[in-house]
Amino acid sequence: MEEFSRVLEDDAEIQIVDVRTESEYTKGHLPNAVNINIRDTAFHSKAMEYLQKDRAVAVYCRSGNRSKVAGAILVDMGYEVYELNPGV
Repeated sequence: MEEFSRVLEDDAEIQIVDVRTESEYTKGHLPNAVNINIRDTAFHSKAMEYLQKDRAVAVYCRSGNRSKVAGAILVDMGYEVYELNPGV
């Protein structure tokens, strides 16, 4: 969690991704976070649409499980990823 917080403070260009459901996202999320639900079958295409590969990505969810999966997928897609662990 410390590294995640440091990255958010140090990198104004970081892309913040909330990988929870839309209903979870609307109940509250980090400032400037975009919602890309990891359980959505269009996760890959939405990531490509909303995220730039030349900027780091910070991912989070409620417990850390979904962000871990999303982080692995995004790394495989060529993104530099930081995860909030254990989640929010």
